[in-house]
Amino acid sequence: MVEHKPRPFVWRTFTSVFLAVCFLGAVISGSILFLAPPGRIANWTDWNISGLTKREWTALHVSFSAVFLVVAVFHVFFNWRPLVSYFKDRVTRRLGWRFEWVSAVVVAGVVGWAAVANLPPFGWLVAAGERLKQSWDRPAARAPIPHAELLTLGELAAKANIEPGVAAQRLDRAGIKGHSPEIVVEELARTNRVPAQRIYEILLDQAGGPGRGGGGAGRGGEGGGGRGAGGAGHGGGLGWKTLEQLCADEGLALAEVLERLKAKGVQAEAGQTLREIANANGYDRPFELVELIRGSRPATK
Repeated sequence: MVEHKPRPFVWRTFTSVFLAVCFLGAVISGSILFLAPPGRIANWTDWNISGLTKREWTALHVSFSAVFLVVAVFHVFFNWRPLVSYFKDRVTRRLGWRFEWVSAVVVAGVVGWAAVANLPPFGWLVAAGERLKQSWDRPAARAPIPHAELLTLGELAAKANIEPGVAAQRLDRAGIKGHSPEIVVEELARTNRVPAQRIYEILLDQAGGPGRGGGGAGRGGEGGGGRGAGGAGHGGGLGWKTLEQLCADEGLALAEVLERLKAKGVQAEAGQTLREIANANGYDRPFELVELIRGSRPATK
């Protein structure tokens, strides 16, 4: 009876396969991150693919890439002889110039130069990535300020002009647990398994945001509501509405509003948000334009 000795563990095989798996993991995670929205949107809306958020995909990509570099060193060690042979003359077997490795270095240099110079096709790839990032940037997905999820709940409520007591009542009514003015919005959202955006919507939805006169509701009056979703009163969500959206919510003729703004020296386009219009025309806050848009009275800078 022939005895079969156990085969020894071949480290060269292990490193080669492990290197390939890490490379595949880095490529997949990197491709998803290329398609992902900017962090300020991804973190605010709890964007995810296959149940993993952008931060988790980033962690995967960084981990696979780091391990790939470490394993690559061992791969070079185990395959040192064949690697060195690529740099040897075929006849003399001494280190020397060979067309193959010189060409590889030159091509790599050209790729690097073309990427830095933003030349096609590399410039096209970068531009495509920028367009993909911008395609996620819609008014409905924006936070009141970039990375608002890092604010405390009290700070976020203040940005929306909502009293702490009112904010607490709305969160309790929506079933949000563990809230306090000092808790970070991102942590509160994670604890309650909702996007940070939902916390902000809860702060606004119950009364549509406070009106300019202080106190309570937006134009919709009591309890339930402002005239539009997510703060059609003068609350914090108003600045992210486009002029066209506001006109539709208010029942105003867009063409007339544009003419009214132009007559007052305010340059605006239908697709611009109120925040963009305010910033471009020297107003401190978007709601300063609202009465002018409605035709009630002139706005003052």
